[in-house]
Amino acid sequence: MSEEAPAHLWRFDLDPERLALSRAEAAALGARREVAPGLYREPSPYPAGRAAYGVGGGELLGAGQPQALAGLLEAGSEVHVLRAPWKAPGNPLELLGRIGGGYRIGRRSCGHVLYATELAWYLVREAQPTSYASPELPHRTSTSTSSQLARAVVNLVARPGERLLDPLCGSGVCLVEGAQIGCEVSGSDRNGKLVWWARRNLRALGLSGEVAAQDAFARAPGGHDALVADLPYGRRLEPAALAPYAAALPRLARRWALIAHHDLRPALASAGHPPRLTLEVPKPTFVRYVHVGGEAL
Repeated sequence: MSEEAPAHLWRFDLDPERLALSRAEAAALGARREVAPGLYREPSPYPAGRAAYGVGGGELLGAGQPQALAGLLEAGSEVHVLRAPWKAPGNPLELLGRIGGGYRIGRRSCGHVLYATELAWYLVREAQPTSYASPELPHRTSTSTSSQLARAVVNLVARPGERLLDPLCGSGVCLVEGAQIGCEVSGSDRNGKLVWWARRNLRALGLSGEVAAQDAFARAPGGHDALVADLPYGRRLEPAALAPYAAALPRLARRWALIAHHDLRPALASAGHPPRLTLEVPKPTFVRYVHVGGEAL
């Protein structure tokens, strides 16, 4: 492998229900070169634990045809052979035998993983932790965004060190995820009980952030790098009822992501905030729409 070649491999979730969101998150984190479905060969380290839908990856030890991977590890080293839709035909023992070098079959946690695709094989020193883990929060509501979805949405619009706002924070799930990646977070909600819950959720994980009892529409435009908001949910709540949020909230930050149970593209376009990206995230009984707009990351 030449010195100019990318030196890391990233793997993202291929579940059909979240494939579009997974790929959008990968792109937002810097993945540019997809060498197989969900596999990205990149010059920067795999963002272990940061990506909501990242499920593996690490330092690329070697790439190419099977024989090119022989001798990269000591004889007897354990290697886990990953199963995935793109895996080359053959069982793990047969695939390792094609490499040579005396490698042994290892568990997923052994530290070395073989990605044997149809076009090329990749031997990776796996980063730890490889995938996202939802935090244990003291407080949630029945309509709270899942932590995993919140992390993905935060990653679509915010970078570590930036100022992130959630003006409809509820119990603070998005604030927690923003703080966990290193953002300076602030939020608000009209419900005083939820404000208290959001503060407690942040403190429970040793995170800091400002949470105020305030109406979302009372904020002055601008002042934040990114905004995330899970809009009010209700069976009788129609797109027209969400239109004021579509008009006002994008003005509060340079980049924004709004989660809604309706497709708000018409309302956003009418308000002068056409989204750059709208992603459908299927749930068991309905679809959630993630609208992303403002400046590109």
